[in-house]
Amino acid sequence: MNRIAGVQGVVEKIKRRLPKSKFARNVVVLAGGTALTQGLLLLASPILSRLYTPESFGVLAVFTAMLSILVVISSLRYELAILLPEEEETAANVFALSVLVVFGMTLLIGTAVFLFGDTLLLSLKAEKMLPYLFLLPVSFLGLGLYQSLNYWAIRYKRFASISRTKFSQSFGMVCTQILAGLFIKGPAGLLYGDVVGRVSGSGTLALLSWRYDRHILRKISLSGVGKAACRYYRFPLFSSWSGLLNSSGLQLPALILASFYGPQVLGWFALGQRVIGVPMTMIGQSVAQVYTGESSRLARQNPEQLLRLFYQTAKKLFFIGLLPSLLLGIAGPQLFALVFGGIWYEAGRYIQILSFMYLIQFVVFPLSQTLDIIECQHVHLIWQIGRIVLIIAALVSAAWWKAPPALAIGLYGGVMAVGYVILFFLSAMSIRKLCGTDKTAKDVA
Repeated sequence: MNRIAGVQGVVEKIKRRLPKSKFARNVVVLAGGTALTQGLLLLASPILSRLYTPESFGVLAVFTAMLSILVVISSLRYELAILLPEEEETAANVFALSVLVVFGMTLLIGTAVFLFGDTLLLSLKAEKMLPYLFLLPVSFLGLGLYQSLNYWAIRYKRFASISRTKFSQSFGMVCTQILAGLFIKGPAGLLYGDVVGRVSGSGTLALLSWRYDRHILRKISLSGVGKAACRYYRFPLFSSWSGLLNSSGLQLPALILASFYGPQVLGWFALGQRVIGVPMTMIGQSVAQVYTGESSRLARQNPEQLLRLFYQTAKKLFFIGLLPSLLLGIAGPQLFALVFGGIWYEAGRYIQILSFMYLIQFVVFPLSQTLDIIECQHVHLIWQIGRIVLIIAALVSAAWWKAPPALAIGLYGGVMAVGYVILFFLSAMSIRKLCGTDKTAKDVA
């Protein structure tokens, strides 16, 4: 009895320490699951860095960069609209629309890969990826479906299920990469493991959705899908281009580095992204998923509360990310050489250069969907165009003047940081404008 009472006491203490608000609790669930996932990846990285060369990581980086750029338009951003309708039937039709678009885009991407893939890889100095090019449309389909299913799960606040799915994806990826690395030379193990990790979550979320939501999904109709496509036309018209430009801004540096500096430099950059950039981005995505669900409701009902949520989320993210960024800025190269082996010292140097940019990205990235939620997609698109032009100009200029890779990466980090600061203020100004419009409408009524 005393033991049971003791366990109950511990449980009660944990409950008291958990955040009280639903929003904060949901963030803890998703961010906690993501932290476990990234912990697994971090634990595996010292093993992988000794099984695979920087060149192999460079080939993987080319693959993931191409996939990340393309998958943003897998459903032409209709997946973002799944959260918006108040009627369940309308939301189900938007979900069906996004899934149908994913299949159509997969056929298009597969055709493009068949016709032009070889030429593209040769230009990127990634010839070692040629035998595995067929994996690109496979990953595109799996990840595209996962995105739509993920937003459907967010609509019903199934954050624990999303967290479990993320962990199982990472576990499958890491196990495949380690086992393959023991028996297969070259980048094959990294590529196959990445594909397994990216596509494995779709089936789990699909079964979960059918189990709980089949009564809603059975209301899907062809006419309903057509109406949804017309109602939310702004997403393919503006958000898809904005998302494509955003992912290009994030991923083009890898492709440019591969083209001008070769796979070894890209491999160093890629390990840094894997160990630092990806975990910070994924934790940010977990916050973003909860923020998106909450902010879409507040945008309709209480824009002033949305502005408060925007600032509070940014403030908390800043203090969470500050200490890790300072640590990397001070001792990044030494930490990387110690943990991953001496050959990876240069990767730590790149992370040291980018530490401030990572902090700004960690704060602003989860809030980046704000302009889409309040239907200011045109503002987001203009920002994306400006940023990507500056990123390309910075990296190409560095390569043109034969600057060392570290300088090119520093220019990239500076442009990224400034771009995110501008996006933060554009989002805040747009919410303030929405607050003023909402007040005017109420006064007229």
